[in-house]
Amino acid sequence: MRFHADLHIHSKFSRACSKDCDLEHLTWWARRKGITVVGTGDFTHPAWFAHLKETLVPAEPGLFRLRQDLDRDIARTLPPSMAAAPVRFMLSVEISTIYKRAERTRKVHHLIYMPDFEAAEAFNARLGRIGNITSDGRPILGLDSHDLLEIALECGRGEGYLVPAHVWTPWFAVFGSKSGFDAIEDCYLELSDHIFALETGLSSDPAMNWRISALDRYRMVSNSDAHSPPMLGRETTLFDTELDYYAVRRALETGEGHAGRGPAAHRRSAKALRAAVPAPDLNSGRGAQEWWRGVAATT
Repeated sequence: MRFHADLHIHSKFSRACSKDCDLEHLTWWARRKGITVVGTGDFTHPAWFAHLKETLVPAEPGLFRLRQDLDRDIARTLPPSMAAAPVRFMLSVEISTIYKRAERTRKVHHLIYMPDFEAAEAFNARLGRIGNITSDGRPILGLDSHDLLEIALECGRGEGYLVPAHVWTPWFAVFGSKSGFDAIEDCYLELSDHIFALETGLSSDPAMNWRISALDRYRMVSNSDAHSPPMLGRETTLFDTELDYYAVRRALETGEGHAGRGPAAHRRSAKALRAAVPAPDLNSGRGAQEWWRGVAATT
């Protein structure tokens, strides 16, 4: 099945987000825009988590759909061709981590995905012992990125996964010029093999990332980071898999079914772009942050 997914959004419990960021409005807009899988966002927030458990019911493995009575009310407000379109939700949250490493302050945002409410609840309990997860849907924690990944892997029983968010945003990203790192391995250390996808974010696109050979092994994903329902789908990722959580995760891990670009197209685009605008190895002395400043004028 070929479908669009928008797996980075926020709820009405995140700062600077619309009060309409609830599941009903998100479902309505997802149908209008042809988006099949939507991240729930913010599952660490207690009020939103309770809303998710009350409003969602299990659908395909690892995915959820709106409760039938609520879905029926939404369908009545849409043309028949849209009303019948399936909309599924995947449990997701963005975590902001701010911490010291190697004498520098690091500020990195991460997207976390969990296959079920039990795993999400365990993850919430772990983070709740570390910092405040009740004041904002996108919590800010004094937690090392490596340790956050470790917690996600443990609570997700090997099926949870982490995607570094909007990786080139200067202030709050893994490659951010102000507070990030020069390589994925520098950020996540010995757990870096568990990172298999990177979010381009609104600050970059796949073509820009293909200029760096060290990123060829990662799948590039794009999402809206919507703070209001009409912004849903301004960027999406295209999949060609079965409609379930595990198939999406497997597509991101292996590239098979990640249909935004075929593997051969990735290689051709990356090779052509690097020939036109050479980029350094991320492990070289120049590094990602200096390269970002140098390439900004050509992207």
